Amino acid sequence: MRQALAIAGRDLRATYVSAFGIGCTAAFAALAGVLLVFDLRGNQARLDLWFSSLFVALGLLAALLALRAFAEEERSGTLELLLTSPVRLWQVAFGKLFGVVGVLVAVIAATVVCPLLVANMGNPDAGPIVTGYVGLFLVGIGFLALGLAVSASTPNPLVAAAGTAAVLVALWLAGVLAGGLGGRLKVVLQYLSPTSHVTGFLRGTLAVADVAYFLSMTVVGVVAVIVVLGTRR
Repeated sequence: MRQALAIAGRDLRATYVSAFGIGCTAAFAALAGVLLVFDLRGNQARLDLWFSSLFVALGLLAALLALRAFAEEERSGTLELLLTSPVRLWQVAFGKLFGVVGVLVAVIAATVVCPLLVANMGNPDAGPIVTGYVGLFLVGIGFLALGLAVSASTPNPLVAAAGTAAVLVALWLAGVLAGGLGGRLKVVLQYLSPTSHVTGFLRGTLAVADVAYFLSMTVVGVVAVIVVLGTRR
């Protein structure tokens, strides 16, 4: 794991010594604040709509971070040095994942001020807030892992970002299409859609099936990164 952590540390430093990382964190925090203003209604101290909006925003964050992952390294010529160094492919994959997860943690932490403000104005239920943040973390990791897989498969940063967005939109559309279908195909499409697995987080519950879904998405993304890098090494 030492090599993976070294790669993660290098990526984190590169992200936050540039305006890109600081800008992403500040923009996400600002967006969270704006969404909080629009989502609060009357005297109801509820954050379910706020969290659901942030789940969508995580898709945009995953696309932006995918832009700077493998695709940017290949454009700058450092990916070849990384792949020819004495590290295993799984170490590269996990190092990249840990790096973007570090950004995810920083971005999520920047939004904590919003629930604190709501707590000062009312008496919100702590359960949905806790599960909402657990959901943000799990959803974020899953989306980021898929974004890394897309980024590893293309040398073009813009294609990596657009491809990540396309994959996430396709998964969302699976749930929309399921509404007009029936039988086993409907069940499969509903399961594949992230929208079917975030409701529990918003209601204050943690279902094993929902947690397993996003962890499986993460595993699929990491395995895809290893396979793609193996074909390019």
